[in-house]
Amino acid sequence: MTTSTRPAPLTFMGLPRCDDLDALDADIAVMGVPCATPYLQVDAYGLANLAGPTALRRASTVLGKMHDRHDWDLDLPLLAGPAGRVVDIGDLPLDFYQAETNRATIRRTVERLAARRTTVIALGGEDSVPTPMLQGLAAYEDVTVLQIDAHMDWRDSNLGERWGLSSGMRRASEMPFVKDIVQVGTRGPSSAGDVEVRDALAWGAKLFTGEAVFDHGVQPIIDAIRPGTNVHVNFDLDGLDPSIMPAVWVPAPGGLSFWHAMKLIRGVAAKANIVSVAMVEYVEARDPSGMAANVAVRLTTAFISEILRRRRAA
Repeated sequence: MTTSTRPAPLTFMGLPRCDDLDALDADIAVMGVPCATPYLQVDAYGLANLAGPTALRRASTVLGKMHDRHDWDLDLPLLAGPAGRVVDIGDLPLDFYQAETNRATIRRTVERLAARRTTVIALGGEDSVPTPMLQGLAAYEDVTVLQIDAHMDWRDSNLGERWGLSSGMRRASEMPFVKDIVQVGTRGPSSAGDVEVRDALAWGAKLFTGEAVFDHGVQPIIDAIRPGTNVHVNFDLDGLDPSIMPAVWVPAPGGLSFWHAMKLIRGVAAKANIVSVAMVEYVEARDPSGMAANVAVRLTTAFISEILRRRRAA
């Protein structure tokens, strides 16, 4: 008689898996969100991102044996918290062609985690994923959106869709608990026209172009974040320069460097309360070497460590 054991599920950095949100007791929950509201007229875009959560988890496995290593970029252990305070809840049960149901599932999941004051880190998936995540944060009442992105995403609709990636910041501006929007890395021909730029500025969005980051660094961005505010981070990976992040759908030269991103993560985490992060737009098919996945994983681990550092100090 032979016995077989099921392999352990693939989790981010080898973290414990939690399948029961009612029993969850953690500071941070990582989840895979492969899609939300893709543009079905150009479904190749959304389909290209479906593999993102699994690809990023796979790329993170090398760090699974390094939880106790000193992280020189953050000056603390790689996983700066006690075992079990960070869990992976797996991929949400989503269907590429059921956008309304997807949005409801994402929103309800984030609501349940927010009620426990558990920070949510989503591995995407295309850039419509953050919008229902943000809807799930209403319990925090005062939220700042920090968007790192090559594009503004202030269109009211695109291709007949109001909930797609081109409209994320417009939808955020309509949520009463969103008090500030800080947008970083905009450059090149983008998803906005002059009308969208005027609307963003009239609402009060603070815009930092890719060139402004190059000229002045990230301290002005950190200064624009109110102390103690609850921060939701939209991290569209095309906000990074394609020299370190070529694996996106629309690469644009002139984005943030690795050190810009690390300094921004450290600075915001020290000043405010990061309550959710959406790491989106990774396209595995455009990353044959795996280097871009390593960058995305490295930045995700920085968010985890810095959030745990702040919670430990509170």
